[in-house]
Amino acid sequence: MNEKKMENDKMEKQMKEEIEKYAEVIGITVEDASAIFDSIVTENSLDLNSEEGLLVARSVFRSKFAQTRARMKKDESGKETTTEYTGPTYTQKAKGFFWAVENATDWEERNRSNILAEYQRDADSVLQAGKAAMAVQLSDGRYEVTLVLEGEPNTKVMEKLPEVNPMQVDDDRWLIPVDTRKAWASGQANPSYGKPLPANRWQRTLMFIGAVGEGEPQKYQLRVNGEQAVDFHPRTFALCEFDCVPNSNNPSNLSARKDGSTINSLDYLDEEMEIQTVVQELLGEKISALIALDSYHADNSHKPYSERIVVTDGNVANMNLQPYDNGNRVIYLSDLNADFDYEGEGFSSTACWVPSNIEIDFGIGSNIIVVGRTSQREVDGELSNVSINVLGLYVMDRHGSADVPVQPEEDNDYSWF
Repeated sequence: MNEKKMENDKMEKQMKEEIEKYAEVIGITVEDASAIFDSIVTENSLDLNSEEGLLVARSVFRSKFAQTRARMKKDESGKETTTEYTGPTYTQKAKGFFWAVENATDWEERNRSNILAEYQRDADSVLQAGKAAMAVQLSDGRYEVTLVLEGEPNTKVMEKLPEVNPMQVDDDRWLIPVDTRKAWASGQANPSYGKPLPANRWQRTLMFIGAVGEGEPQKYQLRVNGEQAVDFHPRTFALCEFDCVPNSNNPSNLSARKDGSTINSLDYLDEEMEIQTVVQELLGEKISALIALDSYHADNSHKPYSERIVVTDGNVANMNLQPYDNGNRVIYLSDLNADFDYEGEGFSSTACWVPSNIEIDFGIGSNIIVVGRTSQREVDGELSNVSINVLGLYVMDRHGSADVPVQPEEDNDYSWF
């Protein structure tokens, strides 16, 4: 136990030295560099009391340093370093297909929920840490708002509350989450520091394979921010083209334009494309046979959430198209190469949870490719079968229709024939 603590203390000391070196090389204060490190810890929910937490935090911190230093070198050489394209000059046409579409996430909703829960546990700690301001309604209808910045309380009287949906915590009190980031990863001061956060911050990530401009086909991630992310869920494995903004710092990232032109420019193309060949060439490291799914899940469950994606294929053995409360339907996939168990459950099948935005226009017996994240629960001390939360779907061989007839009454003497 003492050896482990000594090792942790040693790593913490090394981390402090690295923060000081970061500040020296980048040209910012140690306090600002520390704030960058703290934001990494907070945003990634890391535990600095564990060796793993420290190592992850250090790795991300070093990565941010490398990116910032690279931008500084470009500045010194006079090269363009714009990180956010706003003009039409930088808009490019992308052509290819989406192979996975993440759910839209409201990151601010999570943050607000966490702050409210923390406030309910220990109100003073939230306010003293400057995570939120407290607004108290006065007898004349105005509001006294107090916010702790740099350890000092700041109070002002306001005619009305900011329009960011403050969280009411008492008859006359409201909690207003604020931006706690003093500086960006680049070291530049954050002009929104201490200001109210918006009520919502929607984002959707889409996995895309294709060519951008005159480039060669490769894998990209398209980020869509704001309210437009909520309703943007294009078809997967359908050839299309759209306008986007390439990221100058990360060539594998694309951004949707804020004016909505990316969404409005999406156009599906009536052209042939060897989808299966492209999938094998560019997604090979994510491909797993259905019968090897348990092993794939075990080997990848420790990876970051964004990397735990599997591509597999199988035959539709059954389906339940009655939506659950969250809108999901379920398809059961079987591998016809797997052995049949006469004494057990017959062909083993994998449950694939299909969200409402993915169309199911095929029937039992169809052969399909499924993209998604594997999941496994523990029930009564035993692990359940691995299932897949579907992000994309492609029909290779279509049979029947999605209209599932009413099941006939089962014969009590036989389970399947």
